[in-house]
Amino acid sequence: MKLPIVNSSQISGNKAVLNLALPPETEAFSGHFPNSPILPGVVQVDWALRFANEYLQLEQLAAQDFKVKFNRIISPDMPLVLNLEFVNGRVVFSYQVNGEQMSSGQIKL
Repeated sequence: MKLPIVNSSQISGNKAVLNLALPPETEAFSGHFPNSPILPGVVQVDWALRFANEYLQLEQLAAQDFKVKFNRIISPDMPLVLNLEFVNGRVVFSYQVNGEQMSSGQIKL
């Protein structure tokens, strides 16, 4: 699956903050759900791991375990911010829209 557009990024050591564009034609919204598209949870975990690999240079292709908490639905055109941090063999992530946490979790590598 194609990753979303990164409008800007800030990287500092083991942390990264990515501002993502989510136009309605983003592949992840296809078929989930046709009249009210939302970003699937499995995609959020996948993106966190793939962006952590790219921006934090982890070179980890698979997760051993993960935990996720979903607070709000992520829809197309939301100004999505992905916060990533690599701590103790885990990718800690959160997705925010206008400062409000939409979801968060950890991925054990």
